[in-house]
Amino acid sequence: MFSTILTTLTEQGNGIHAYRSVARLAYRTAIDRPDQAAAFFLLATIADAFVERHERMPLLSKEAGQSFATFRSDLEALAAAYERQDTTEILAVLNRISAAHAADLV
Repeated sequence: MFSTILTTLTEQGNGIHAYRSVARLAYRTAIDRPDQAAAFFLLATIADAFVERHERMPLLSKEAGQSFATFRSDLEALAAAYERQDTTEILAVLNRISAAHAADLV
């Protein structure tokens, strides 16, 4: 379900342009899959925040690697929750990821 997002990110090199592409893809997918819109919208905003944070600065490979690992972990957690179709778990994962990324922005 989220494999296209991860594939796009890895095939484009995990850099700023890749995250920009992921954001656009995730926003479009949120429209196309309204039953999973919250997850795709969240992934899009995370990708947008990455672009915003690094757009005018050099991106260190260590930081890119850490961001990719976190993004992949978030994506895998969402995928697992949606696979189990447990709405309580889906909401908990969405909230956990949202809170963690909100903390990074303050």
